[in-house]
Amino acid sequence: MPSSDNRYYLKNAVPALFIMAAVFLLPVGTVFLKAFSVPGEIGRTFTDRYTWRILLFTVLESSVSALISVVIAIPFALFFSRYTFFGRRALLTVSDAAFAMPAILAVLGFVIYYGNNGVLNRLLSANFQILYSFKAIILAHVYLNFPVAFSLITSALLSSSDQGEQASRLLGASEIRTFFRITLPRMWGTVISAFTLIFLFCFPSFLIVMSLGGNPRFFTMEAEIYKRTYTDVNPSSAASLSIFSFLIMTLILVLSGYGRSQDKVQRRKVHLKKTRGREKALAFVLCLLILLFMAPPMLSIVHRSFFNRDGVFTLKAWTDIARRSSSGAGTSIRAVVNSLAVAFASSAAAVSLASSIAMDSAKRKSTFIALLTSLPMAVGSVSLGLGFSFLSAKLPIRSTAMSYVLVFLAHLVVVMPFAIRTILPGARKIPQRLSLAAKTMGGCDREIYRKIEYPLLRPYRKRALAFSFALSLGEVNATLTLGEGRVTTIPVLIYKMINQYNYQGASALAVILMAVAVTVFAIGESKGDESVLS
Repeated sequence: MPSSDNRYYLKNAVPALFIMAAVFLLPVGTVFLKAFSVPGEIGRTFTDRYTWRILLFTVLESSVSALISVVIAIPFALFFSRYTFFGRRALLTVSDAAFAMPAILAVLGFVIYYGNNGVLNRLLSANFQILYSFKAIILAHVYLNFPVAFSLITSALLSSSDQGEQASRLLGASEIRTFFRITLPRMWGTVISAFTLIFLFCFPSFLIVMSLGGNPRFFTMEAEIYKRTYTDVNPSSAASLSIFSFLIMTLILVLSGYGRSQDKVQRRKVHLKKTRGREKALAFVLCLLILLFMAPPMLSIVHRSFFNRDGVFTLKAWTDIARRSSSGAGTSIRAVVNSLAVAFASSAAAVSLASSIAMDSAKRKSTFIALLTSLPMAVGSVSLGLGFSFLSAKLPIRSTAMSYVLVFLAHLVVVMPFAIRTILPGARKIPQRLSLAAKTMGGCDREIYRKIEYPLLRPYRKRALAFSFALSLGEVNATLTLGEGRVTTIPVLIYKMINQYNYQGASALAVILMAVAVTVFAIGESKGDESVLS
């Protein structure tokens, strides 16, 4: 039972938890009902060799993607946590921002830059076959997730004492021995956390697999669910596979303890060394490697939005944005408005609900709530969209307004876990002595929360709002599944244009999406120096 001192926070959190549970359980429960509507479907799916082959491939590509991302990030993190140099802060900020990069941008950038007739092959007069293969999937996942591992590990190294390394060097140990005996054990927990987080991102991969894999041999669980729903027109089989995927992901979440409270770390006063001579050259090389890997696909998108396939400058793609599409289904401007409206509504609702949940979890020092609110991560956005589409089919009213509501709810479920995890560290850092001092002066819990604690959460709420906005802005899977042609957002329109080989039109929209996402993230990170991944 919660103490009387914490009952106010529990009462505050109960409505938020109820809303989150309802929005999450309704589509998941509908998927369960659909799967059991056909006798024996669940058993056939769970025992089918093909199901297990897809699972093994999904685990393989997720593990390889996470392992490569983490291994590559470690040497960069070690250097960036030890030395200061020109451009260091900018690259760390970009790494944080890349965490919220819409996957559709990576897909488009890879097609334009790494394609058979892409920028790379034209520049080198070569014929590299990169796309539509297993290596393309891994490369795209590493592209999206290397910055995540880099940011997490760098933050952890900056937050913990390096006295062990200093003592080891004074005793004459080599850098390699010091790394394996002192540094690696010190950062091992963060390395595992980064690996787990990236694995959880890659496991439900859909857009990258469908667009860059280009072969059913490389289908992940989510891609196969989409295929069974819209190609095979077998919704009960798709629902059974969704349940299978959900159970596997939930098991991974529980075993990994993702969402558990982190061990308290005594932050040290960081004394970074200035680079000189060889270190300055190494800093230049490391920064150059990051830029050569991360920048070309995005720069290729910007270039393609102004130049056609023959390299002729044209503004046609930009002028077409304001025009009605030939199908009459809507305009690019409408897609922009839809994206901004849904992203703002879902992120604002997520931050409001997450604030109450985070404060209650922090006050009661609950690890269960943190893990429970991570459960939506176990449901891929395609499966989530499938559940909402089953739910909408049972509603007496099916209209454009209802489609918008369902898209909003799907986005809310997607961004809620990240909003909670962004605000929770701030709630845990609020000194208990402030509340105790306020109570000795006659303040009640409501006044303490409203006048002291809630304002202290403002930087974290602002960051959570920006982060959730960026995630919602780039969400395509659930929207594509749910929209039924009624709701078109920027990522959905870009995806359709890619399939129509209209890369210039897709690039122009992608530049808008990129600009909005970067602007919102910059606002969220202003006057703050802590990673959203804390």
